[in-house]
Amino acid sequence: MRRDCIQFEAAMILAKVYDPEQIPYISAVHAEQLEFTGDSGAAVKFYEQGITKKEKDLQHDQRCFIGLARCYIKVGDIKKGATIALRLPGKEIKEESECWDNAAIAYIKMKNWVKVSEILPNVNTPKIHSMYAKARENEGRFKEASAAYMRAVLPYILSTHRRSYVEEKIQLNQLKSPEQAVKIVRETQSIEGAKMVARFFESINDYSSALQFLVLSKCYNEAFTMAQQNGLMELYAQVIEKLLKDGRDIPLDDLEGAAIFFQNQNNHLLAGKFFMFAQNYERALTHLMRCTGSNESKGIDLAITCVGKARSQQLTQRLLEYLLGEKDQIPKEAKYLFRFYLSLGQYVEASKTAIIIAQQDQESGNYRSARDVLFTMHQELKAQHTAIPFEMANSLMLLHSYILVKIQIKLNNHNRAARLLNRVAHNVSKFPAHIVQILTTTVIECQKAGMNNSAFNFSLILMRPEYREQIDPKYKKKIEALVRKPDKSESEEDFSQCLHCHQRVPDYELLCPSCQLALPYCIVTGAHVIREDLCLCPSCNFPAIYSEFLKYLSTDDICPMCTTKIDASRIMKLDSGAAVDSFLTQSSDMS
Repeated sequence: MRRDCIQFEAAMILAKVYDPEQIPYISAVHAEQLEFTGDSGAAVKFYEQGITKKEKDLQHDQRCFIGLARCYIKVGDIKKGATIALRLPGKEIKEESECWDNAAIAYIKMKNWVKVSEILPNVNTPKIHSMYAKARENEGRFKEASAAYMRAVLPYILSTHRRSYVEEKIQLNQLKSPEQAVKIVRETQSIEGAKMVARFFESINDYSSALQFLVLSKCYNEAFTMAQQNGLMELYAQVIEKLLKDGRDIPLDDLEGAAIFFQNQNNHLLAGKFFMFAQNYERALTHLMRCTGSNESKGIDLAITCVGKARSQQLTQRLLEYLLGEKDQIPKEAKYLFRFYLSLGQYVEASKTAIIIAQQDQESGNYRSARDVLFTMHQELKAQHTAIPFEMANSLMLLHSYILVKIQIKLNNHNRAARLLNRVAHNVSKFPAHIVQILTTTVIECQKAGMNNSAFNFSLILMRPEYREQIDPKYKKKIEALVRKPDKSESEEDFSQCLHCHQRVPDYELLCPSCQLALPYCIVTGAHVIREDLCLCPSCNFPAIYSEFLKYLSTDDICPMCTTKIDASRIMKLDSGAAVDSFLTQSSDMS
């Protein structure tokens, strides 16, 4: 009773007089109470008194030994505590004491490697793994040391680069394993490790690899000298450029030193690039505008980037005059002017230039390229909440309609192909490189779709003297027969509601005859979209007929407009009137 009331001294006196066999059990409970209150030193004595060494008390004795081991470790007698703990069967002491760090340190000092290897998996302190690794390294057990250093990868080790440094030493000097050392340096970005790897590669005359690791270790002057002496300056430039892209801060003096070297070599491209890196934009622009031959295009692109960074009116004007050819009377391609205006945020000028570029591409038959230029500009203007010129939007629609023809023919939908070609053929002058081919295909597809009158009208155009001799012989007689014996029947076009006024409008009409408002077109079919079946491409936000987009994505997962890979599960139908009205409002604001 006294024991249960935690009156241990009274309980012990009574036990000595009336029941001495209870003394070990009272001592054990007393020891646990002392340990619980933080008096581990006093608890040791009572745990020792609690041990009976009787077979029937094995479980009780084990409990005392566990407590004894715990208390020895807590009072600093680690060796004695660990010795008791490791003599015990099972995992109880390990689970209860959880003093693995102190035990590991004790066994490392004792060089009891078997016991250390048993304990280490439970040790989470990097310093102890490093201590073990250092001890094994000193004994020449390099593979074990390397593995221990690898286990020491925690923030403390990484932040001081100790793991990387000693690992490089082991991998390079003892294991002769440069591949592993290189991997570790790249993972940890260790400065000391990179220096060591650089020295290793230099010792075997692999200057290319040595150079890369000298730069990584911030030994820029040494790397620069090595690059000069071994003809590796272009590699030096590549390594520096990659580090800058990764966010490394490199002293401007080092960057300008490289620029001056390339300047003396008359390498205008790299001189300009490094003067730009060094923030000497005026000298950079001078060199970049001197690039010729195969470097001219790269030079102009960098010059545009340079002016965008400089934000200098004087440098901007210099580059504009260069692009317009005001001094040498040789204007550069319009695509550079387009990029120039975009980089400066001059979107109105950029859109005008984009239209010129698209017209040039159209005239030469590069319709997809023309469409992509207009699409890019359309998205830029939209992002800047700037009105999209009608000429640009209309040209984009016509070019996209032309591209959709192939898709619809491939899907064996000749009715849609005919409607799209009908739209394109009425603007065939905008496709001067393929007038005859477009008109011929229009005639064929219109016939297949039952649009015989349309086929007849386009056949008449093909019979004009300027086109007649260009008709493919395979179709010439058929077209001539259509003209001689015309069939003026015409299948009726399907109708659907206008998104604005709800009046019936032919599917491929993009201007409502009732309300005179423009109707957005579907990027899959080219028909105007439908209020009850509307969705947006999750990538480019162009509209589409929901059911048709899903059907199309079952055969091809690329958006026909932005050419981005689309997951069909991301397509969301605009199923509320408010969502549709919001889309229409945004569309009208952009026009």
